[in-house]
Amino acid sequence: MNSADSTQSSSRGIYQEIVRLQQAGRRAALATPLWLSGSVPLVLESLLLVRDEGSALGTIGGGPLEAEVLRQAAEVIAQDEPRIAEFDLTQDEAADSGMICGGQCAVLIEPIGEDRAVQVYAAAARAEAAGERAAIITIIPEQGALRKLALLPDGVLLGTSGDAVNDDALRELGERCRAEERPCFVKEPVRAHLQPVFASPCLCVFGAGHIAVPVAHLADLVGFRTIVIDDRSEFANARRFPRSTVLVAGVDDAFERLAIGEGAYVVAVTRGHALDEEVVARALRTRARYIGMIGSKRKVAAIRERLLRRGFDEDDLSRLHAPVGLQIGAETVEEIALSIVAEIVAVRRGSG
Repeated sequence: MNSADSTQSSSRGIYQEIVRLQQAGRRAALATPLWLSGSVPLVLESLLLVRDEGSALGTIGGGPLEAEVLRQAAEVIAQDEPRIAEFDLTQDEAADSGMICGGQCAVLIEPIGEDRAVQVYAAAARAEAAGERAAIITIIPEQGALRKLALLPDGVLLGTSGDAVNDDALRELGERCRAEERPCFVKEPVRAHLQPVFASPCLCVFGAGHIAVPVAHLADLVGFRTIVIDDRSEFANARRFPRSTVLVAGVDDAFERLAIGEGAYVVAVTRGHALDEEVVARALRTRARYIGMIGSKRKVAAIRERLLRRGFDEDDLSRLHAPVGLQIGAETVEEIALSIVAEIVAVRRGSG
């Protein structure tokens, strides 16, 4: 079995790939972590799609556990039958398998074919592409076939459990799942797994200088869509930022063209104090979830004073992360970028 062609801990692009495979008449298997306890190298938020020729997209954590899931996925494709792979590792068994600690977990491995849940996967792919939130609900009975439903962005439930009361409960669970952007496994009203569908969060990096390059690269690795903005085409170009959207524009023009909403993250790493101040001033007028600005404490204090004179108040400035980045003693460009992206992840995950 070939290794996965993406090491990102996310489901990014998997639904589009499922639709592509279904339209081509191809077969595959989708591995979805259901639950875990203890210390297990499994990422509940991730998915792993295994194609019929052996290649894979995504990851559920890597290591020996994922290797076993990959092996079983080949069997699921061949047999065209879903299964739940359960792992119960004591510390000794974990050590024998190359893992550090023991724990328990379960992974649903289900076949993907051209006639399986076509409407559900198509709806998920459309929502992800449009930047809208949805949820896939997989009902897992003790006996019988899996049943797939989708909570669409407009709140409509695509499909049914066969019971109106259960449908209402699943719709409510789906609303919470997609709002929190976290999967969940439930046993009531029926045994089911709920997987949120949402576009990767967007990081807008203003400034395309030397720090922006590793910031964009690291942000991409941890699942962000990155947009790099600078008015200098010799810096803002696809050669320097091959996995980012590049916008050659000034600050005002960029904010007019970009829809920076409550799910967006903004970092100011421009070539000058005045430009950084303008980025922050414009960002504070949006609902961006994170606003960061690079600079020394002296620079930050000076810009804060100017922003106060421009009519912003302390509540506004409390949204600003400056100097940007976690305090890890960073000195090199790469270390500074790491501290910035680490702080963004901390905010995204609710610990910053």
